[in-house]
Amino acid sequence: MSDASWIDSHAHLTMFDRGEVAEVLERAAGGGVGGVLVPATGPGDLEAVLELAGAFPSRVVAAVGVHPHEAAALDGALRRRLEGLVGRPGVVAVGEIGLDYHYLNSPREDQLEALAWQLDLARETSLPVVLHNRDSWPDLEAALAARAGSVRGVCHSFCEGPGEAARVVELGLLLGISGMVTFGWADRVREAVRRVGADNLLVETDSPYLAPVPHRGRRNEPAHVARVGERVAAELDCDPTWLGEVTGSRFRGLFGPPAGWPGAVG
Repeated sequence: MSDASWIDSHAHLTMFDRGEVAEVLERAAGGGVGGVLVPATGPGDLEAVLELAGAFPSRVVAAVGVHPHEAAALDGALRRRLEGLVGRPGVVAVGEIGLDYHYLNSPREDQLEALAWQLDLARETSLPVVLHNRDSWPDLEAALAARAGSVRGVCHSFCEGPGEAARVVELGLLLGISGMVTFGWADRVREAVRRVGADNLLVETDSPYLAPVPHRGRRNEPAHVARVGERVAAELDCDPTWLGEVTGSRFRGLFGPPAGWPGAVG
């Protein structure tokens, strides 16, 4: 394992038992992980991500938003709730938002409306976005292109190919690379990594999902982000410690975590 200082740019710590989160973060620190961004998925965990950011202010920051699976729930009351949360301490992004046409847990029209409204909320509040995409790239690209130059953020757990990766960068966003980069079938993800290079990447676990090899099939957690980073470094033929510094710098530049965070100013 490398001794790089990594940041896990996407981990659902609200899906862990609250009593074990401190231990999970300690294991992460022992593996060279200095901080974690915890995104909300919808009305059920909006307060939980804020609570974690408040409980671990030097290790956890939060994103608030409604996942495409929950898009049908984004009514007027929930919109007002989100408007009240985006300025809260520890909130650094709007997310996890986006589109998912694989499961269609919410109808496409509801997903598109929720995405548009939350992209505009991010733009109005000058916050970056954390984007989900599954089997929905053309519509996601169209929504981003319509706001080109005014929306910044990360396409998390990027699962498209090199052409789409180049387009993400052209639109001014970063790619979040998860444990998929270690999977045998994920040649397109590895090609995307090589296409855009270290300056356009973040690393993540998407815990508790997508555990990287050799942990695949078990619960993922932030300590494993080093495995992701090491595979990305191998694809780029660079030193993992250097990659940890670069991706950490990109994370801080995008999300502006508070003083006390690894490498944060102040």
